[in-house]
Amino acid sequence: MNFRKILSVVWVSIKRSVRGKLWKWLLGGIGSLQTFLLFGKNFLGVEVPKSITLGIVGLSVIYLIRLGLIFLEEVGRYWHFVNRESIYGDAIITLTDVFAKVNELQRRTDFSDAEFMAVMIETCNGLKFVFDKKTKSKCSVSVKVPITGNVCENTIVLNLCRDSEHATIRDTLTYNEIKHTIIGNTPFQKILNGVITGNSKKFVYKNDNIRASEDYENTSRSAYPDEQLPYNSEIVYPLIPTISVNKSNYDMLGFLCIDCIDKEKFDDKYDVAIIKCASDRLYDLIVKRNYLKSVKPIQHEGTAA
Repeated sequence: MNFRKILSVVWVSIKRSVRGKLWKWLLGGIGSLQTFLLFGKNFLGVEVPKSITLGIVGLSVIYLIRLGLIFLEEVGRYWHFVNRESIYGDAIITLTDVFAKVNELQRRTDFSDAEFMAVMIETCNGLKFVFDKKTKSKCSVSVKVPITGNVCENTIVLNLCRDSEHATIRDTLTYNEIKHTIIGNTPFQKILNGVITGNSKKFVYKNDNIRASEDYENTSRSAYPDEQLPYNSEIVYPLIPTISVNKSNYDMLGFLCIDCIDKEKFDDKYDVAIIKCASDRLYDLIVKRNYLKSVKPIQHEGTAA
């Protein structure tokens, strides 16, 4: 907190401290002020000069206590604002850098799978940084995609990429051997239903307390001891364009998943907006990558001929 801000907080505290019904009662009329100043004489039996002195001291003590409490409240408000500003400021900077790299790769006429995966992983790392700071906890970010083009309840999804910290921890041999179907995972199933029906309110899946959710299904449970997932809250969004001409027929390419080890860590406003924006950017990049993979064999055949 700089010196100018300290003076500002002090000045606001002083202005607030002289307001209120208490001061209007104490200083609003001669009668009430006289009653307070002569309190010592009337109830303690002291002389008038001493009673007035005690009254002034009493008023000063009450005022200083009030000023101190208001000052602490204003300092708390300031630090809350600074912390909030820092979190979202860092989020904007981080996501701007990440999405700039996504856009740069997408604008190229060609790029390799290695370059594609590097940007995807960097995006996951950027989102993890943002949500780690925002939740003040540990988060993991991953992108799941279907192994076939047609997405339905029995479609199997695989982990395309994950943030660097959790890639080796989560993507174990046991995890990779499991058939992760959409119907076997509550988030994917609910989102798919929302996408099929075109109900945008059901595009996002958010669970604040997974371990307390009795109807929650997740195929990843069997990859962990006692089938205990390493996270307790999550937010999932489909990889679809934010704006679609045909809102009754979205081309869903997978899911962007963000989870946290603690419960009740994701909100319905800013977190949904962040994951929605990220999904839109990744959707365009994946579309470009799929297009390049589809035309390359044709180009090779034409060259050979």
